[in-house]
Amino acid sequence: MKVVLITTPIRPIPTAFPPIGSLSIINYLRKYDIPVDFYHIDALRPSYEEALKYIVDSRPDVLGISSVVSTAYMYTKRLALDVKAALPNTIIIVGGSLSASAEVLLKRAGVDLCALGEGEKVMLNVVNRARTTRKPADFADIPGLALLDAQGRFINTGYEKQLDRTEIYDVDWNDLESVCDITTYINPGFDNGKADFWFERDPRTSEAHRSQKTVGSLPGAKGCVAKCTFCHRWDKGIRYIPPELIGQRLKYLIDNYNIGFLHIVDENFGTDVRWLSQFCEMIKPFDVLWRVAGMRVNCITPEQIEVMKDAGCVAILYGMETGSRDILKVMEKKVELEDNYNAMRWTIEAGLHTVVQLVIGMPGESQKTINETAAFAAYACSLAPEQRPWDLSINYAQALPGTPLYEFARRTGLVDPTEDGEENYLLQISDRDASDENTTLNFTTSPLWVHQSWRKQIQFAASMAYIRKYGKRRYAEMLAVDTRYFARPISEETGYFNSPKNEVERICLADSLHGVQHAVQNSSDKLPSLLSLLRTRQFGLAALCYPEVFAPFSRMLPLMRWAFGIPRRGLVISIRELVAYLKGQSSNRMPSPDRSLRKVVFNEMGILQTDTPGMDALRRGR
Repeated sequence: MKVVLITTPIRPIPTAFPPIGSLSIINYLRKYDIPVDFYHIDALRPSYEEALKYIVDSRPDVLGISSVVSTAYMYTKRLALDVKAALPNTIIIVGGSLSASAEVLLKRAGVDLCALGEGEKVMLNVVNRARTTRKPADFADIPGLALLDAQGRFINTGYEKQLDRTEIYDVDWNDLESVCDITTYINPGFDNGKADFWFERDPRTSEAHRSQKTVGSLPGAKGCVAKCTFCHRWDKGIRYIPPELIGQRLKYLIDNYNIGFLHIVDENFGTDVRWLSQFCEMIKPFDVLWRVAGMRVNCITPEQIEVMKDAGCVAILYGMETGSRDILKVMEKKVELEDNYNAMRWTIEAGLHTVVQLVIGMPGESQKTINETAAFAAYACSLAPEQRPWDLSINYAQALPGTPLYEFARRTGLVDPTEDGEENYLLQISDRDASDENTTLNFTTSPLWVHQSWRKQIQFAASMAYIRKYGKRRYAEMLAVDTRYFARPISEETGYFNSPKNEVERICLADSLHGVQHAVQNSSDKLPSLLSLLRTRQFGLAALCYPEVFAPFSRMLPLMRWAFGIPRRGLVISIRELVAYLKGQSSNRMPSPDRSLRKVVFNEMGILQTDTPGMDALRRGR
């Protein structure tokens, strides 16, 4: 029995997040004496032709495709169809969030099976069944699958029982090291004497015994206590890995890779107060510095932050998303606006680093709610002189299958609800980030040109709040020396953060008149001149370096966007849109802007009669 498991390239460059889902499946199958050939396309980045040849030459009996995001549809479809054409007897199973679009995958993309939810037990059962049959319909009694029966009807077999918390993310790092360059995931803590971005601001980082340490990642839990209406949810609830088990896994990384800095890659860290206390007690003796990638704002106190800091924590990221009470309700965040303000203040006051992460453009979003979010960003990004106003990441709300937001789009006509329409949408968002304003859907009642001006309005509010409080010279100094990013060009985006933070990460300050890139010194007069930036049409960089020039005109941003769009829309339509906007006329897509989108979609808008019944559970999520 030949089993091949592959990843898909989900960013322009390989993500630094280890493929722990795939590694966990590989290790789980090994325990049952099933070897797996792991072809890590995301890290290796072969050409498409090379990837296809490798798979076809391997002649797998079962090919597992890990598609962890819905934006991987185009690549997955192309590969699955070509493999099926060359190897018609190979069972192709897709796992990951893309399987929320199981019906389209099964009918349009050459896929035989879709794994629903956690994949370890499902994959084991599929491999064992494939020893005796290759007909997809013969897998219909295995829980955790979507497939087509012999008559081509869609079948949802439900969910497999979840792993015990001691089995979650049980990986063998040798599986990763044997197939790719491990330094993609385990990096030096210092690069030419400069500390890793997340740790450089903490004075403990510069202690002599850390100079040769590396940076790695470990999960502490799986799942989340919340079900935000824009977030796809496979796992039911949250399972925390026992702290003593995390300690064993951390010790392995320390012993084998000299780890001294650690990313805790959870989407929901430390909600269980007892677990958090035990985790801090466990990790403190290791003397590693660590950051939390995701924590809820209503699950933290100043006392807990101090305990975490004492145990080595240097940074905490929160999914704050908005500064509007109404939009918090639409998102079903189940937090209070004061929680956002408190978490930000407590974290900064404790000397820990954070980045304000926002999602704008949800149904119900308006200029009023954007002003509220801008006020929050201004507050959060000026709490301390060390808190850069570009430590701000603003995404657009992106409709991903398996979320109420996606179903809202289908029910309001933003996405054609037919099978053709769903596939066209999946192709449209393939390889696109939520920061891409050209492909994002407009869920609001405002025209698109107003919608597209909001991100800059928030950015200017944050920058000007900082400048008013600490002065332009301090702003320029912080911009000039922020990180190593200004010392070298970055040609591609990682996609981890979005505007304006990604602008700082992506660009090199330059002498635009002479085309020479250089590191910028610690004084405002070393910034490139405004005139040189405008002459070379580097408007984003100009706005970042000189917000005081552009901010007074931020109210005109919608009209500027409107004017720039006239050639595309046409003059007549553009004038009609402007007149309707000025009169306050708009289509009311969101009946009430201060209620959960989930309730609006599934209780008031109801089920689309043309939908396949077996898909309903996938559309709702868990």
